[in-house]
Amino acid sequence: MKIVRFFQAGPPSVLEYIDVPIPPLNDGEVLVRAEYIGVGIPDVLIRSGLYGWMPPLPAVPGTEMSGIIEKVGRGVTSLKNGQRVVVSARERKHRGGCYAEYNATPAESVFALPDDADLEQAAALANYQVAYHLLNDCARPEAGQSVLVYGAAGGVGSAIIDLAVTAGLKVIAVCSGAAKVKFVKDFGAHFIIDRREQDVAEVVRAVTKGRQVDLILDPIGGPRFTDNFAMLARFGLVVSYGRLDGHPTGDVMRTLVGNSGKCAAVRIFSMHVFDDWPERRRRGMQWLIKRLGNGAIRPRLHGLLPLSEASKAHEMLESGEIIGKLLLRP
Repeated sequence: MKIVRFFQAGPPSVLEYIDVPIPPLNDGEVLVRAEYIGVGIPDVLIRSGLYGWMPPLPAVPGTEMSGIIEKVGRGVTSLKNGQRVVVSARERKHRGGCYAEYNATPAESVFALPDDADLEQAAALANYQVAYHLLNDCARPEAGQSVLVYGAAGGVGSAIIDLAVTAGLKVIAVCSGAAKVKFVKDFGAHFIIDRREQDVAEVVRAVTKGRQVDLILDPIGGPRFTDNFAMLARFGLVVSYGRLDGHPTGDVMRTLVGNSGKCAAVRIFSMHVFDDWPERRRRGMQWLIKRLGNGAIRPRLHGLLPLSEASKAHEMLESGEIIGKLLLRP
């Protein structure tokens, strides 16, 4: 079978497309033949050696895949051959492992899909997991409140919009370029800010009539992170869930105190908060799978690349050109 593997961290060129034997099946595992494989920021961080929970090298990237069960190991009673499933590396000891034609994986990492669930869309559920827990566990906004979403045209950003609109939140989306603005508008955001052409703070002030926003979801960090605090309404919350521009700089506490009349707050979110709370994480995935099956959520896909072009997929993701979710096809 074909896999994508790297022996040392580095740029996309370190990814190798190679032949290896189909893995043996241990007790409690199932063998899944991949149909679609999701590409995400955790994959890039693992490949770059920047992930805080690195798997041992050599490593195979990949947090999620959808596919068909080919074989069931001894002791597995909840799954069966031929079943359509999604595999989540978040349910395994180490992240990664999904850039492969076949995946021998613990049954606990495999979620059965309803008959009417789309296999392509199912491979985007890792992004929806982040969005679900941001909204339902981390921030818990109330219907009618406003949320500012950075990176709104990406996999996680678009998932946040999908869930937030359904939950009755007023979504202000931040993206860059006409194509992304159109995508985000079609996805249901109430207001869209093109950060190439507009000042985010000015537009937020205008569209909220000076009230500002209740929640800001920021995957960027970096030197402008503290600019968020001035855009918060009373008891507003900023959630940092990524550091695409590096760790937040500046005096966060001093800036918060400077806005103390708002009783503003900051929270740092990571999916690793559920590492020792898997039942909560699994309930969230089951909730999402049910809604994927009945059409209540609708992941949008950027496109497909063959697994052999995983390095190109990483280059595309790092360039910021992806709109929605990029998938690999074995």
